[in-house]
Amino acid sequence: MKIYQKYLKTFALTVFIISLSCTKEAPELVDEQELITTVRLSIKGPNNSLQEAEWKMDAPNTSTIQLAPQTQYEVTISIWDESDPSDPENITNEVKSEADEHQFFYEFAGVEIDFNSATSDVVDSQNNPLYVVSEWNTGALGEGSVQVYLIHDPTTKTSTNRAGFGGATDVQVAFDIRIE
Repeated sequence: MKIYQKYLKTFALTVFIISLSCTKEAPELVDEQELITTVRLSIKGPNNSLQEAEWKMDAPNTSTIQLAPQTQYEVTISIWDESDPSDPENITNEVKSEADEHQFFYEFAGVEIDFNSATSDVVDSQNNPLYVVSEWNTGALGEGSVQVYLIHDPTTKTSTNRAGFGGATDVQVAFDIRIE
């Protein structure tokens, strides 16, 4: 019986030591999506004229973008978390640093506007533009809108419509446009 108890104690001690030496796998860190409460477009036109259009999550969108026909504009987008008015956070730089995982996209309706990446735009590791800074080239007179998207983990970065990008939409906002 004493031999049995001796083996049982040795076995219990061995199991205890093994359990102490085992390390648990570290929990997987979750990259939570930032809260986006504000989207701003800064539109630089001829002679460096500047126009801002803004969308706020909790306010009606009253911004109408006014553009001239047959004109090129440089458009810079910024996204903000202004849920704490005393501490607004510009999260555009975070999106830029994660360019491989993001894509801005502009979808125009009712107006003739082509957009391209500006020379000062950010590119991802595959040299795809992020469209933080883009050039908009207007066509004829008209009224319409632009849907602005920030896409997370797009499956492609070369589509011509939102559905073609895949991924998830981090934010989608609309602005009215008048070309006059």
